[in-house]
Amino acid sequence: MNYSDFSFWWILILFSVPFFTVRAIGISQNLWRNVYDSIGLMSLSMLLFFNASASSFVVFLFEIIFNYLMVGLMLRRQGTQAKLIATLLIIFDVAVLAYFKYLIFFVEDVIGIVATIPDDWRQAFIFPIFNRNINLVSTRIPPGVSFYTFQMVAFVVDSLKARKKKPIKFIDYINFVAFFPQIVAGPIERRTNFFPQIEGFRFKFTVDNFYEALRWISLGMFFKFVLADNIAPYINLSSINEPWVNNAWFVWFHAFLFTLRIYFDFAGYSFVALGLARILGIKLTVNFLAPYTSQSINEFWQRWHITLSTWFRDYVFIPLMGRNKKWAAFYLFITFTLSGFWHGAAWNFIIWGAYHGALLLLLRYLGRPFDRFIGQWIAKPQFISWGLTFAAVNLGCLFFMDADINRLMMKLKTIITPWAYSPANLGALVADYSVNQGTALILVLILAMAILLLEHLAVWQEKFEYELLLSPWVSSILLGLTILLAANIPSEFIYFEF
Repeated sequence: MNYSDFSFWWILILFSVPFFTVRAIGISQNLWRNVYDSIGLMSLSMLLFFNASASSFVVFLFEIIFNYLMVGLMLRRQGTQAKLIATLLIIFDVAVLAYFKYLIFFVEDVIGIVATIPDDWRQAFIFPIFNRNINLVSTRIPPGVSFYTFQMVAFVVDSLKARKKKPIKFIDYINFVAFFPQIVAGPIERRTNFFPQIEGFRFKFTVDNFYEALRWISLGMFFKFVLADNIAPYINLSSINEPWVNNAWFVWFHAFLFTLRIYFDFAGYSFVALGLARILGIKLTVNFLAPYTSQSINEFWQRWHITLSTWFRDYVFIPLMGRNKKWAAFYLFITFTLSGFWHGAAWNFIIWGAYHGALLLLLRYLGRPFDRFIGQWIAKPQFISWGLTFAAVNLGCLFFMDADINRLMMKLKTIITPWAYSPANLGALVADYSVNQGTALILVLILAMAILLLEHLAVWQEKFEYELLLSPWVSSILLGLTILLAANIPSEFIYFEF
């Protein structure tokens, strides 16, 4: 759900006040039944999804019903029949995702390479065709379709492999798929960890849960509304006539700003989701673990969007590789390329995924020799490893942030041109900002660096990555800063498009 949208909180309050009032009265009169909690959660989740996208609600509801019926049928079958049902269901779920998210890309960008596509080709389809997004702005793609599709696919596979195949209640399945804090942008939860908490759900309001939730929400809102949303207006490379042309400083600086923004934006959403779920008594997976403290690309992917990384590992990489481990490097590259394609229907996302796959292969074969070489000359090579990793992530964000291939190629040409790094170009970068703009940006960057420093300190002290940021005094400061410094106009959550 869109936590930056006032309607989300308004609906949450309008539903919660009467519902929990009736619940309290019902409990006091011994009239409340446990199933009413499950019904309440289901109703709230579906209402919030309907508010987020009424046009997508029917599709979402149909997917839930169809998946529930097919999973139930699969659980009543054995052996080959169960596998066949699971296979057909996975194909159906992926096909729905492909239709809504990738149809235009396949027709216009893939088939269009070798054939002429009529301008009115979309009119031949009975169902509506959702527009894709290539400029990081709001789209008509059903909200959360990539996330809840992957969660449903994982549920099918895990249910097929489960030793005890007991029936699943319809309300429990809806709450598993549609749980409102995480349906739109994750984390992508698994049956083994999440379903036991949802099955026969009851609200668990405790002081400890509320206190922990408040700290996560405080951290998430600071990340999103103070850092990500205040950085967002400074990132604008949409025109080939912008001053970044032939100025490498502009390209790198805006890639750096986007690198910060996407972390604070996505992690901010995830932390608010953790907090809202914790209020209800649910423990979601921590989807980020201070990724910008990583000293290798391998470590980075163990800290960034963890539930997506493990999903591709368990449901794509391992099944592809099987026992053929000598081809592991190839399958790893394919897996990361597919993970890039998951992010969006454009060539830049495929390039971004392939880029990270290639980095992992480079690390696999050259990482240790490089460490030994650097270790001969530098006492603490960890800092060099961290710097190279962060620079590689920044370069990757250059691919990620621009779906216009021609413009992307121009930027790549600029950053490999030596004279594009001239002092005059550096001066042009500084002069591009007014005094007020520069002051505001510097303040936001100081706050961002302070956050990253606290993450580094926690890692160096071998603590939980966000332990310092979740401490009572820091949470209070972050909440106060959010009230004072939150952006006047919040930007869309970046991962809503995916």
